[in-house]
Amino acid sequence: MTFSFSDLIDFNKIPIKIFVLFSIVSGILLFSPENYLTILKVNDFEKEYGKYFGIIFIVCISFIILSIITYFLQKMQFFFIRRDINKDIKIEISSLDQFEKSVIREFIIMQRKTLSLPIDNPTVSALLNKRILTRVSNIGDGMYFATIISKNAFKQLKEEYLGLSSSMSEDEMRSFLSKRPKWADDYLYQTLNK
Repeated sequence: MTFSFSDLIDFNKIPIKIFVLFSIVSGILLFSPENYLTILKVNDFEKEYGKYFGIIFIVCISFIILSIITYFLQKMQFFFIRRDINKDIKIEISSLDQFEKSVIREFIIMQRKTLSLPIDNPTVSALLNKRILTRVSNIGDGMYFATIISKNAFKQLKEEYLGLSSSMSEDEMRSFLSKRPKWADDYLYQTLNK
């Protein structure tokens, strides 16, 4: 097992507040006039350790600047990643196959935001991989897990993508209900008979 200096001090784990504190303290000791240091009674301390204040100040200010730059770069990266994900989801939603549509329609039929779906079902797992569905719990009933339509997908979902319209006849609605996935009826039956 090898040991390095980075194992001893991991700068990413040190709160930035400590660097701000050290930069303020070292800045005061560096740039304050002599009489101010006398009032604070740190003259002797400044004379003994003054040669280190400049280095501490430079290191702390550099770390703070690097942290700010890194923070904004990560925010920008997150923005572009999220934008690309939204584009992908929009494309995926507009090209759903009939099985994927039937899974998403279950949320409308059941009038619920969260449904227990079988994640071992190929259609459900495909929708999870496409980020259209999101699992909200790691605890399930067998292979059935609480699942929602992801926020990004929900914002972009339109009735026509699911083959629905507000002016559907009762026969058309009955036809949709007859095309429900088999697991939907099975799970509803099991839930009602528990």
